[in-house]
Amino acid sequence: MFLFGKIISAVVAFIMLMLPFGNNSTERKCESRFNGTFIQSWMSSSWDEQRWEKEVYNMKEAGIEYLILQCLADKASESAGGTWNVYYDSDVEELKDGVFGGDCLEIALRHCEKGGIKVFVGLNMYDDFWNEGSLSKQYGEVCSVAAQMVEDIYNKYGEKYKDSLYGWYFTPEISNGLIRQINIRGTADGINTIIDSINKTDRTKPLLMSPFYSEYLSAGPVMTLANYVRLINMINFRDGDIFAPQDAVGAKWVREKNLEMTWKIYKTAVDSSKVDLKLWANCENFSSAVADAALSGIINPPKTENTVHVTETLDRFVWQMDVASKYAENIITFSYNHYYSPDAVNPAFINTYLDYLNNDYVLESEAPSAPGNMEKLQTENGIELKWDAAEDNFGIAYYRIEKDGKFLARVEMYYGWEETSFIDENGSMESTYTIEAFDAAGNSTGKVVIG
Repeated sequence: MFLFGKIISAVVAFIMLMLPFGNNSTERKCESRFNGTFIQSWMSSSWDEQRWEKEVYNMKEAGIEYLILQCLADKASESAGGTWNVYYDSDVEELKDGVFGGDCLEIALRHCEKGGIKVFVGLNMYDDFWNEGSLSKQYGEVCSVAAQMVEDIYNKYGEKYKDSLYGWYFTPEISNGLIRQINIRGTADGINTIIDSINKTDRTKPLLMSPFYSEYLSAGPVMTLANYVRLINMINFRDGDIFAPQDAVGAKWVREKNLEMTWKIYKTAVDSSKVDLKLWANCENFSSAVADAALSGIINPPKTENTVHVTETLDRFVWQMDVASKYAENIITFSYNHYYSPDAVNPAFINTYLDYLNNDYVLESEAPSAPGNMEKLQTENGIELKWDAAEDNFGIAYYRIEKDGKFLARVEMYYGWEETSFIDENGSMESTYTIEAFDAAGNSTGKVVIG
């Protein structure tokens, strides 16, 4: 009955927030900047001492205080053999026969200790979670392994890296997907197993979890809120634990017009907690490549213009942080290391972001120059479009090409090279092509006719 009352109160509060007079607050809970980042183990598993030293320097320059190691043990699906891939020197029995992918943990703790960065240690994940949620016994088994990992890692590194081993990250991404909404009690019980182990080691170290909202084939806003209220109040959270939802704009599970609504769901749910649960924001700084589908808009988000995952321009990312700053106490991102580090991607993005920080959170607005010497050539492979690179004060992010007024392609400026040509295999010399250069802040040249 107590929990039912909390749900009703939360739903009423959410409805009030959604009314026009509940949507006019300009108060900021935090600044529109991120100070934490996620990194996946596969990315850092091959990094040597020099690479880590350089990355920590880069992160500190960007104002990063927290690093979340996303997953130190990943279990393949049962149908694929259920093999564990392990990314640290583990004494957990279930992980001893796993495939060792390199030690991502000790080297990260060591360099972050030197650099003053606090590390949330991500525990484990399993592929079947996306299809099973907590409906099978496998979920409980994986959470039990995660609980053992907490004690194993703390016993190895808790004293040695007192400052950098800051907290723990629950890796499975809980969402409002229908499968993962059924067994809320089972989901909470698994997390409580992990919290019990944290309390046995050092109860002051916070647990961070990062769920997400989906608009597609999922529970709606009110049901999602009700289930998050149930989950939050069934988990034995402690004061200082962190609920850091993904905004899901980059992955396209949430349309931009509904972002504010999702933060109202999260804020209302966290406000129902019986402890001082912190609300952080995980703002996504990328844009996914989403395949088109027959049921697009029901199962999958609509497809994007980019055919690969790319760093999103800062006009959108800054807007995401502006929205989140009205609800969250702090902002982290997925991911600086994957999409902003100047040693991983086009440095125009981090240079533009650093300029934004240095200019009191004002994004630069200088448009690039137009591409020069544009040509349209008939070749045996189709119509080849060529141009001289546009120029910008921080660098070009991508070129957007249209054919006869319709989108044709994006040409991305990746780390280490600048592409200034494109072949339209189905093109015609009679077609009209335009090109538009965009910088990392989203400023553009406007459309210019080629040829």
